Amino acid sequence: MKHGNWFWGIFFVAAAVFVIASQVTSFAHIGFWTIAAAVLLAAVFFQSLVRLNYFGVFVSLALGYILFQLPLQLVYISPWLLLLAAVLLAIGFHTIFRTRPKNAAVCRRVAGGNGDYRTVEDIDDNNPYVKVSFGASSKYLHADALRGGQFYCNFGALEVYFDQVHLAPEGAEIFVDCSFGEIKLFFPRSWRVEEKLHSGIGSVTSSFRGKPAAEDAPQITVTGNVSLGSLVIDYV
Repeated sequence: MKHGNWFWGIFFVAAAVFVIASQVTSFAHIGFWTIAAAVLLAAVFFQSLVRLNYFGVFVSLALGYILFQLPLQLVYISPWLLLLAAVLLAIGFHTIFRTRPKNAAVCRRVAGGNGDYRTVEDIDDNNPYVKVSFGASSKYLHADALRGGQFYCNFGALEVYFDQVHLAPEGAEIFVDCSFGEIKLFFPRSWRVEEKLHSGIGSVTSSFRGKPAAEDAPQITVTGNVSLGSLVIDYV
């Protein structure tokens, strides 16, 4: 099933549930916009649960609790504490259920122009795994037949350079997951890039300027999730 069908299917199922729930006495005094926001949060929650996007799961739950805290006379918890707890839970689950990178070659730290530090790493792998949390890192990939890859960034900044990469004959598909951070992907201009991304309160931008790639050019497909963060696709 296509990812877009998942989202809209869940959205309309959640909408149906809230339409019926709105007739219940405890829901009757809740405003239309609150119910509409709850429907969207429910769709984000279920989609995030299917994809194991922990930030989407816990943040949507926290926002839902905030929405219905007063109308349903739930135990009062400060909204900021709820959101902080959701973020901490998401970080904890990301840490527990994500494996460590398999290959890490030369890694070094360089100082940025504003005094901050960024790790710089060369990775030689046809299926690289990269994870950055609470930091900044630049990864220079080397591959003779790239088939896939996974790139995670939570509360940090990640740059990935593909200009020294050769794709497998059938192309490659990479997965990105960005929450409360920024990922920048740098692809060769000659590649065909297909985007199949889901952004929940996040942004996805592409800076391509120039002639479209040839139809027989190598193709890479970018899939994944962007939640409260940004993904930038650039070309070198």
